[in-house]
Amino acid sequence: MAEKGAHLTGTTCTKPSIFEIIAQESLAYTLEPAFKKILSFVISFNPERYGHLLEWSDEGYLIFNTFLQRYYFSKYSASFSETFYGLKRISLIDKKFHDQLSTKQKYLSLMFLVLLPYFKEKLSKLSYRYKLQEADNYIPKSKWERFFKKCVIKGHNIYFTLYESITLCNYILYVSGRSMYATPLLRFLGIVLTYSETRNIVPITELLHKVRSSSFTLSDGLDIIQTTVARSFEIGAFFLQFLSWWTQENYFTDIMALPAPSAPKVRHSAVKYKGLCPLCMKVPHIRTVLMVSGYIFCYQCILSEVRNKKRCPVTNYPANENDLIRLYI
Repeated sequence: MAEKGAHLTGTTCTKPSIFEIIAQESLAYTLEPAFKKILSFVISFNPERYGHLLEWSDEGYLIFNTFLQRYYFSKYSASFSETFYGLKRISLIDKKFHDQLSTKQKYLSLMFLVLLPYFKEKLSKLSYRYKLQEADNYIPKSKWERFFKKCVIKGHNIYFTLYESITLCNYILYVSGRSMYATPLLRFLGIVLTYSETRNIVPITELLHKVRSSSFTLSDGLDIIQTTVARSFEIGAFFLQFLSWWTQENYFTDIMALPAPSAPKVRHSAVKYKGLCPLCMKVPHIRTVLMVSGYIFCYQCILSEVRNKKRCPVTNYPANENDLIRLYI
């Protein structure tokens, strides 16, 4: 990659392949679910005390992603995923390439990398919640609330279709050599991706020599800590990508090859709920199963229960809205 980056001049630039572009975007998308999975694992040790933090997982990832991307932009002029694949961002102005990004381009790049996924996730969750309400025949009383609900659902569908279509067209132009911009957002910012130079890694022998000669400074210590943390994230990202590939490759073969387990024995206390919602004791309306316990409820009954009490009303297992699955029977 360093050899390719060496060909960067004022008028030419070595373009990364489309496979590297898609790979680094795929890595960027896996960071959020990985962060939330680690957060939920840590909270599981004491869910009664820290379970409410899961409601702020989106905001927690927003803060984490801001610090992560800001560090890599200031250090390597690229995002975390771009740095992992040996890429960096350069400016394209008047058909001339500039190795350094302007301050405005850096801040806008950081905003798009951090805020756009956050608002996209929030819009997706809100649209999904409104669609469930429509399936339950829930109609808001306020005219403005009905209008806002309609705008959110249609706006999310239009945004998703439009953005994916523009991205696909941009990929076609990029592959055919008619565009230097890897994504529509980079086109908007006037930024292109190219290969980065080889990183200078301080050998251990040099560090030991500094320690022996008493020339080891606080700045050297901070550099070591920053480099160690950055390398840890990159190694973790590699294993994350590997596990993702391994799961996709073996999901259908390994799971289907396993023998089907026998059905668990039904507890005596659960017999009285057979065919009934455990909350209203009626035939379930819009059957919804709570994954943490396996009981079937009315959608409106269990939705309000997990929102208010954050637990299964039968087993008292910790639960939230994400644990609800609608059954189409």
